Amino acid sequence: MSDYYFFSQMVSIMGAPLHVYDMDGKLLDRIGGDEKEWWLWLGYDREKAADILSQRKDYPAIYTGEDGCAAAILYDERRERILAAGPVTLAPSTDRVTESGGKRRDGAGWRRYYGREAMPVWCSLDVFASGCLLLYWKLTGREMSVYELWEHNKEDYEKICQIRKRISEDMFFRQENYGKHNPSEQELRELESIENGDQEGLKESISETYEGTIGILAKDPLRHYKNVAIGNITLASRAAIRGGMSAESSFSMADSMIQQVEEIKNIPEVEMFKRECQFMYAAAVNEEKSRRGGEYSSEKNPLVGKVKDYIFSHLHSRIKVSDIAESLQVNPNYLSHVFSMSEKTSIKKYILQEKIRRSQNLLKYSDYRIQEIGFYLGFSSQSHFTRIFQEITGMKPNEYRKKYGNQENWK
Repeated sequence: MSDYYFFSQMVSIMGAPLHVYDMDGKLLDRIGGDEKEWWLWLGYDREKAADILSQRKDYPAIYTGEDGCAAAILYDERRERILAAGPVTLAPSTDRVTESGGKRRDGAGWRRYYGREAMPVWCSLDVFASGCLLLYWKLTGREMSVYELWEHNKEDYEKICQIRKRISEDMFFRQENYGKHNPSEQELRELESIENGDQEGLKESISETYEGTIGILAKDPLRHYKNVAIGNITLASRAAIRGGMSAESSFSMADSMIQQVEEIKNIPEVEMFKRECQFMYAAAVNEEKSRRGGEYSSEKNPLVGKVKDYIFSHLHSRIKVSDIAESLQVNPNYLSHVFSMSEKTSIKKYILQEKIRRSQNLLKYSDYRIQEIGFYLGFSSQSHFTRIFQEITGMKPNEYRKKYGNQENWK
């Protein structure tokens, strides 16, 4: 496989142009991107770029700069050349703005426009790191793990180098100026209530009087409360998984909740939103337990959790037990037996229950037509969807929407 072919494919995967230099830092070739060199995007001058290229590090060295841009420098000792991968933008954006000064979506990712100049394509950090490791292997013939990549690079980041010193200083400052933290036992009672689907217990644990205060998680008060909320939502999502909720479902809920936290502009609403999220998780666990009629047993049968994750990720399509079994590499009959013993219901019935539960949310909070909802969830026809919906809920979709729809906003 030629170098050019490999490099061009990496450009397509990462969205990062490649610049090839000789050992003196003279540009030899460019694959992808425009004529603007990587270091300009990072806000570096030519002198700093030359210094970076002369350092000869034996690992992919990752450099960051303005607007979340990043690039990696790799050295090919065998062919005496230097490879610069990037720049890419590691922070995604979902804003759509005009080309005269804003952002638009293209095939590779989000590009930001200032006048006629486009910012680098967005690439997730995981993909960028994997691309760097593949390029390193191609140039050196040596394998490097993700852990090793970040271990090598951490020496270049001041905050990482200072982390232990800063923790020691902050702990001393808190001991001198603040009281105790809130007790861990109270937090555990909150999480146990969520794990058990016990909404009354959650109310009691939240209302407890205790000594201590929540730590200061940011200098800005609103940011502090948002950080606390994010931590609480994250812990609640894990407690819900322990209580029997699908991991994919729980994580997806947390992703949405945390994004919504970031949109709130005042402290009381952040606090109320955080509590609402905790109760939503407790209610979701309670619903899981009610459907099973017993305690969660997926810890004894880890396949159950994997089945639920598969179903959650494929709710928009027609799901067959044989497809799930093939994905998990187990016998379909064995999988069905394990699931039914744990959940007190069959996989097929669970699939239909999950599809109808999803459809209930869509009927409540969206403007999609009933036919569109049925099609989206993989039902063969509107009549099929209506029949299953009525069997599970006791009413037709249009009756359900008329009774429950548009009564509150889904934030």
